[in-house]
Amino acid sequence: MTADPAVPADPEYPPLDPDAPVPDDPGPLLPDTPDDLPPAPPEPDLPVEPTIDPEGPDDPDGVPA
Repeated sequence: MTADPAVPADPEYPPLDPDAPVPDDPGPLLPDTPDDLPPAPPEPDLPVEPTIDPEGPDDPDGVPA
């Protein structure tokens, strides 16, 4: 597999050597998020949607009697 010449190489991430040995133990796994994150902001109050009567409206035509 060769690198795409149109994509410049990132100096922070050198290209991988396909012939390099794979370590047996990659070391301790770190959590995805650190424990010292600030608390999340409260979620905004969402508008309450009107409930739909499962039996339908009293007057389906909407015409007053």
